[in-house]
Amino acid sequence: MKRKILLTLVLAVAGIVSLAAQTTALVTYEGGYFVKSGEEWTEYRPADKVEPWNEYKQYKEDDKFFYLKSKRCNVAVPKISHDKIYVDRKKNGNWEVVYNTLNVHLLCPEGDALYYTYRNHSMKHYEYDGYFVRDNLNWREYRPRLKSGVWAEFKQTAEDRRYFTIESTNNIVYIPKTADDDIVIKKKGNENWSGGYAIQAVHDRSATYLYSYYYEKSAHVKGKDRFELTDNSARISLDSKGNIQVALGGKHYDFTYTDIEMTDYDGKEAILITIDKKNRIWLFEGTARLECRKIGKNMILAGAKSCREIADQLKMGTFRF
Repeated sequence: MKRKILLTLVLAVAGIVSLAAQTTALVTYEGGYFVKSGEEWTEYRPADKVEPWNEYKQYKEDDKFFYLKSKRCNVAVPKISHDKIYVDRKKNGNWEVVYNTLNVHLLCPEGDALYYTYRNHSMKHYEYDGYFVRDNLNWREYRPRLKSGVWAEFKQTAEDRRYFTIESTNNIVYIPKTADDDIVIKKKGNENWSGGYAIQAVHDRSATYLYSYYYEKSAHVKGKDRFELTDNSARISLDSKGNIQVALGGKHYDFTYTDIEMTDYDGKEAILITIDKKNRIWLFEGTARLECRKIGKNMILAGAKSCREIADQLKMGTFRF
């Protein structure tokens, strides 16, 4: 099958296919927040404890709530910010309001959204102060104590081993990939960078990788001129130590690659990532082809950078072709 024909078909029907069920969510309240990862949930209260406050297992959901259980209690977390967060302390069906919900973010697929919480260095106490949410290359900042909705919107413009670079109309911001570094910011047209925001927690499956590439659409090749559109987006992340991760359909697939090289595929320039004799990944002009049995042989991803741009980026790091 010709790759260009398949890509045209994928983009033509993508608009009429509904999103898969959300597997990632962030629900905030005054002083804390819940993070959803599949059926696993974690609650954080940064002012009281750096580590997770509690961990939950989702046991059901309906149109309005996710229902969670832990050894301590059951919790009902809303899907919209107009509803409150409820707790069943004795697990006997006696629900009571425990928090007023600030913001609810339902994101899909799992792993392609980042959650950062930060605090201002000038604050006397270690309090929950704000956070960033990323959906692929689009970032939003929230400061719940100052504003209920979005504080600012950004577009990711660069990435290296330590920082994401994001830009808004007025500012350029460096977001660190770990809690070891601070957020730094400057106004456009001003060369002076300033710190002031310490990362308190990072919830991100891809931040430890040197580079990540994001794809808007994906399809499963079923045969000649036949395919099945599967997910709305996907991610390929890799580092210089031979590790590669593919996020697709709410799942994460980890491999070790043995070689990366520029090559030819059906007359087209491509990057070939060799995992083993039976599994490999091709990066083309704006698309990728996954030939991996673990994932599902012959997956097509569409919408990322060209292979030449990726090759140039990798050469700037410690990768060798």
